[in-house]
Amino acid sequence: MLKSTRILSCAMILSSLYLISCDEEYDLTKDINTDITIGNQFRIPAGHSDTIYLSRIIDESETLTENNGIYEVTSTGNTNTQIDPLDEVQIHNFTPVLENIHIDLPANATFPEGTRFDAGEVTSIGNYDIYEELPKEVEQLYRADFKNEKINTTLRLSISSTPAGVEAVTLSNLAMTFPDFIRLTNGTNSFHADEVVLNAATPAVQYNVDVELLEIPRSQQDRYIVTESDGRKYLRITDAVEVSATASMTLGGTVQDNAIEVHFEYFMNEETADLNRVAGVFNTSANISSDIAINDIPDFLRSGNTSIEPQEIYLYLDLDNPVNISGDFSLSMESTNATQSGFASVSITAQPATMNNILISNFNASEPGYTTVVEPDLVNLFRFVPDNVRIESDDLSLLSKDNSQMIELGRQYDISADYRAVVPFKFNNINIEYTDSIDELLSDLEDVADKTDRLIVKATGVTNIPTDMVTAVKLYDIYGEELNGIDVNVDKFRFKAAADGQESTNELELELTEKEGSDDLERLEKIVYTVTATSMSNVTLRPKQYLLVKNIFVEIPDGINLSF
Repeated sequence: MLKSTRILSCAMILSSLYLISCDEEYDLTKDINTDITIGNQFRIPAGHSDTIYLSRIIDESETLTENNGIYEVTSTGNTNTQIDPLDEVQIHNFTPVLENIHIDLPANATFPEGTRFDAGEVTSIGNYDIYEELPKEVEQLYRADFKNEKINTTLRLSISSTPAGVEAVTLSNLAMTFPDFIRLTNGTNSFHADEVVLNAATPAVQYNVDVELLEIPRSQQDRYIVTESDGRKYLRITDAVEVSATASMTLGGTVQDNAIEVHFEYFMNEETADLNRVAGVFNTSANISSDIAINDIPDFLRSGNTSIEPQEIYLYLDLDNPVNISGDFSLSMESTNATQSGFASVSITAQPATMNNILISNFNASEPGYTTVVEPDLVNLFRFVPDNVRIESDDLSLLSKDNSQMIELGRQYDISADYRAVVPFKFNNINIEYTDSIDELLSDLEDVADKTDRLIVKATGVTNIPTDMVTAVKLYDIYGEELNGIDVNVDKFRFKAAADGQESTNELELELTEKEGSDDLERLEKIVYTVTATSMSNVTLRPKQYLLVKNIFVEIPDGINLSF
């Protein structure tokens, strides 16, 4: 195609062609009509591009550092939360009413003094009537301790009078048996007395019975922990307390009555039994929510088209835990540029009254002093680099596995966690976009761009990055406006993956063909190329890896047609 006529200076023609001499006053556009074709190819050095080291692309910062020759993202922070006080609980009717017992006598019979009369087994039973609202946080109640470490209860046995002919009433092997979940200070659920003797001189005897705690088996939760229609849970106890003994009497003389009544009384010294500490499962306000900021990451890693699959992810959680925490921690990512999302859920249990050093990783990593929790789904968080990772607890529970972990009612607990997220730039799968440009083309091409409608930009591409890379191209004028009047062929603008420790040298070729009626080649200032790296093999990004586009020149394959 013959482009529009352009005046060339004598100096340019001389320096370029060495064909003619010129009078500077002679007008080459006047009286001459000659076409001159210069060869069948014409090359012009054009533009420039620097060596693209990752250390140039990636600026180290507090977040992004180099460790043993490998980049890694390291983000640290801390989060604090509180467990709001659980409501205190008072138990009414803790001492059930026991039945009095009647012991039959051989009435109207006469016995020598000191005669022993066996009356057999006697039993007195009383049922609890406890129905108390528990703190709203309670899901299960395994154990409850009483205020001042115990509650004092009293068992009193008495007779109103001693009938004629009866010298004494004796209760041997007296046992007061509580429900299985009640523990006395002796560690059992039973109180024992070898022998109780009631007579005219001692018509009443009483014993201190100290109750230490309630311990409700997991298998009995539904029986004792009742959920009402409003969702609140209640402690319901209707079990029986039983007093049993072997009864005998000492007789002397004529027995006049048919029976003797023994009174059983069981009572507390206080009005209520106050719970002080509890163990169990509680849904509390102690949910953790914190953002792990991922700052200063290079833009090309934040591209919505960049996706990665890290080989290694480490999330260190140093949890200062005054109580026993168990629950699911959800880790989710957020990004302003990315079009994808990531999510992972991690279940952890933290031991009470200690610093818990927990390492959450996508593989069975080992770190001295840390307990590893493996969660393969962590890679979902970093399939692209987020702006931040949010760590949240989902219905964080306070859990006692062995009933020894106690939560004080009415007390606020503070929980704090320091965290550190580390992601080395080592990837199983990678898809990375990087954009750079060849600049200042307008001044290089201004004398020839109007003489042709086809240019080929050639260069040498050198890289030691171990992944194949392909290219997409956009063209711009000096004002930054995109040029759409040029067809671009990028089939030969590709980088082959470098073998480990070696370079890959690639002859690059970019063909630009001006569309019919367009003059965009004359306006071309910048070629912006986006290199996309796609690999299914293991890839590690290192500071000294690079991509270099050099020896850039423009070739006019059909030569230059000059019209005078």
